[in-house]
Amino acid sequence: METLALVVPVFAVMLTGFAMVRLGILPATIAGPLVQFVYRVSLPALMFRIVAEDSLSSILDWKFWLAFGGGTLLLLILARLVAGRWLGDNAGQRAILSLSAVQTNTGFVALPILHSLFGAAGVPPAAVANIIIAGVFFPIGVAMLVAARGSTGTRPSWTRIGRDVLLSPLVWPTLLGLVFASFAIPIPAIVDDYLAILAAALTPGALFAIGASLDLKAIRYDIVRIAALSVVKLAVLPALVFAVAMALDMAPFTIIAVTICAAVPTAKSVYFLAEEYDVAQRDAAAVISATTLASVVTLSLWLVALAEVFPEAFHSRIAG
Repeated sequence: METLALVVPVFAVMLTGFAMVRLGILPATIAGPLVQFVYRVSLPALMFRIVAEDSLSSILDWKFWLAFGGGTLLLLILARLVAGRWLGDNAGQRAILSLSAVQTNTGFVALPILHSLFGAAGVPPAAVANIIIAGVFFPIGVAMLVAARGSTGTRPSWTRIGRDVLLSPLVWPTLLGLVFASFAIPIPAIVDDYLAILAAALTPGALFAIGASLDLKAIRYDIVRIAALSVVKLAVLPALVFAVAMALDMAPFTIIAVTICAAVPTAKSVYFLAEEYDVAQRDAAAVISATTLASVVTLSLWLVALAEVFPEAFHSRIAG
């Protein structure tokens, strides 16, 4: 019950955003600008500030990379091999739906939740997960969609893709923070205070924006397939990552963090890819909405379960 009491306020912020828009108290258009502020201002401020002051060992933990990245890649491959044509009528739709089952919203859900529950200690794991998603799985998604286009002759500019990844608000603050951490460069107090003010808006802003942008109508579309993909995303992927992390004998808190990073809803970057390549936009929107709504329950269950398995690590981090 203690753990559940800690989780409820997090999801209550999401539900508040949803209610404010649906009741007409705030316009639906508020979600877009709020997302941009959080994504381009608060998120980089928090990630840079924490990573710059953290030890490199926690950022460059190869076990975390293997558990999160390896587990995600394994499930992506299995989704393509096992589900096959069930995922869609064409290669583009199959690519989008398989990505929907593994592309996690680490920046807007995992990071705010881990930061809310564990403070600064929760940021570095989410930062690593962000790098893996943006630097590894986003390019993989592009390659899958390009291959799906077949003979259209369209090819991406890999230079542009690389530039976009490096300039992503999920990546460049982490890389810059790593430079500061590597050379032990101190952040001036006045700059640190400035970044702290901007970073403070991340958790409420991100969670409120998610709730405000939630589209219940999209969930009714192709409900059986969307429900199956939601189960894979919210239950199978975190279970697989948890199993890999346990097999690697990772520290209890790291197992908690890596599992939560895998258990969050599908990232909106999947919809951006669907829009960019003009394929399966409705499918992507449906999975994102369904996993976001269902995660209110599933993430709570994961946190309660993890607290039962690792009570000391969980509560000592929160108490600290």
